[in-house]
Amino acid sequence: MEALFFSWIVLTIAVHLLNKDLEKNIFLYISSIPLLLGVISKNISPIENLTDFFYILFLLSLFLSFNTDKQLKFKIPFVVWFLSIGLISSAGNFYQKTDLSYTIPLAFLTLMLKDYKNRLDFIIWTVIVTINLITFFTFENYFYYTNTLIAVYILIHHIHTHLEKVEQEKKDYRELVDRAIQSEIQKQYSELDDELKITYKKLKEIFKLSNYTILPIKLEDIAERVVEGLHNLGYSGVVIFIEDNDKEIFKKSGFFPYIKKFKEDKFREIEKIYISEDEKSIFLPLYSDKGKIGILGVYKKEKIFPKEIEYLSTYANSVATSIAKTLYFDKINKLQELFGKTFESVDIGIAIVDKNFTVETANSALEKIVGHKITGDLFQNIPELLPLKSEIEEVISKKQPLDTVFSSVSKKGFIYRVKVLPLASTPEEKENIEKLVIIIEDITEKEKLEAQLLQTEKHAVIGKLAAGLSHDIKNPLTAVSAYAYTVKRKGEKLKDKTLISLGEKIENNSKRAEDIINKLLNYAKPSYYKEKKIDLREVLKTSIDFSIPASKRKNIKINRRLEKDVYVYGDPGSLQQVFINLIINAAESMDYNGNIWINLRKNGNKAVIKIRDNGEGIPESIKDEIFDPFFTTKEKGTGLGLSVVKRIVNDHRGEIEFISKEGEGTEFIIKLPLAGD
Repeated sequence: MEALFFSWIVLTIAVHLLNKDLEKNIFLYISSIPLLLGVISKNISPIENLTDFFYILFLLSLFLSFNTDKQLKFKIPFVVWFLSIGLISSAGNFYQKTDLSYTIPLAFLTLMLKDYKNRLDFIIWTVIVTINLITFFTFENYFYYTNTLIAVYILIHHIHTHLEKVEQEKKDYRELVDRAIQSEIQKQYSELDDELKITYKKLKEIFKLSNYTILPIKLEDIAERVVEGLHNLGYSGVVIFIEDNDKEIFKKSGFFPYIKKFKEDKFREIEKIYISEDEKSIFLPLYSDKGKIGILGVYKKEKIFPKEIEYLSTYANSVATSIAKTLYFDKINKLQELFGKTFESVDIGIAIVDKNFTVETANSALEKIVGHKITGDLFQNIPELLPLKSEIEEVISKKQPLDTVFSSVSKKGFIYRVKVLPLASTPEEKENIEKLVIIIEDITEKEKLEAQLLQTEKHAVIGKLAAGLSHDIKNPLTAVSAYAYTVKRKGEKLKDKTLISLGEKIENNSKRAEDIINKLLNYAKPSYYKEKKIDLREVLKTSIDFSIPASKRKNIKINRRLEKDVYVYGDPGSLQQVFINLIINAAESMDYNGNIWINLRKNGNKAVIKIRDNGEGIPESIKDEIFDPFFTTKEKGTGLGLSVVKRIVNDHRGEIEFISKEGEGTEFIIKLPLAGD
């Protein structure tokens, strides 16, 4: 018991140091007294039998210490219980009744009736009680030593309670500090609130300016709203001067002394914030990234303070931004309008497509070329471009433009030049091409003009050649013909048939050469026509009659279908030359027993003449050359016949074309304007 007593003294001292709350720890302190009395009684014979009683009083003090917070009506029954057990134990010891030794374990078990913090606390306390009970019944001499576990348990409990208290105090302190900070913040907020109310209107004016950078608005409206806004904030006078390339804007609100003179003398000189000597006026330059664009001036009856200068500087920056944005948007709108007008005005077809060849936009010229509105896939809208698809795709992959020419399928005879360009302005866009520009130009007239120019150049060459032939060849031919005649007469006199034959051959070939030169001269010299109103039916009938001998030699049948009253203006002789040339050519292209079909009819405001044969046809390889001068497939031909035909038809404001297929025949179609048109 002495060991228990000394350990308990140490416990009470430690508990007192951890928690000096006397009210809570009173029973723990009192529990030391029964222990002391037990130690004393154990060593004094007269009162030795009271040792167990004092120990049970110690357990009672311990029980009351565990249940300090319980009500008195809970505690009284247990006080009676412990005292009863103690008295019974003392009586047993006095009368030496060993069967009453169970009183101490009963008292010990009663200590289980206490509050536990958690399940672990319950388990630990149960283990301590169990150990002590086992020791009491088996190793009684060590019973009081195992009681020191109670001291350890209580000490740990108080240390844990002390730590919780310290943590709670920390938490309370933090909450106190938080409340103090919140209180200070609230105080500062209250002070700032008054200042915010003062600057609210000023900020509102700045925020208004942000709308001017988003919504489309005129410079005059911005200037008007700026001067009105600042004037409404309490400033006596406000002026703004905006200078653009082509115009100046000046707005004023309220009273502003000497502003007219100031505007004339100093407005353009102000490069930084200018404050008047009396500090009542301030002028702030408005800058954009391209330089000064205006001046904002403010006048106040009182002195302008530094805070106001700071605000006005911020406001001036916002005004400058709004003006700069408006000027920028205005220029962009003008450029867009100009681009749109240019895009629609040019007579060249233009379309912009994405990398999937979906048309994003196309101008009216391109829609006129293709004959319908263009939307969706490029190649579905313009099938003529489909053969060029791989080349157009290479514009994206190789980043090189395409320039080529193609013929229209829907509009026969039309020729178009197509350019495909990558739409990219920055290096990044050039590396990753997303859009293409398709340019399609109708070059039909240009090609025709170039062909006419080439024909004119050919005629000029032929003219020079004809003039040279006339001078350098025709005169010697005359001499050759004379000598041939002399040789022929000499042969007749000598009756030499060989000499006569040679003379005739020289004479015939000389005449043929002269005939060729005359034809060349006729082709080269300017055409003169006697134009009058003629009946094409009669001209054709005359031409057919003239051509009949040539056709009869091959037993060729001429089939005619000539509409009546088809009149044109022209030279009948020249037109006869055209028709005779075409009919004889048709006859020469056929073997025996062929057919020639001649048709005349009106078609709108045109007279249409068709001359068709079922001869050999014109080979595909020479179709583009048959109207060229000196081009011929005949052994004795000059190559001027069809060239003359084309010139006469063109001179009569007409058109000539042909359809031919090898082995099936050829059809020439001539269109002349009807008389009266």
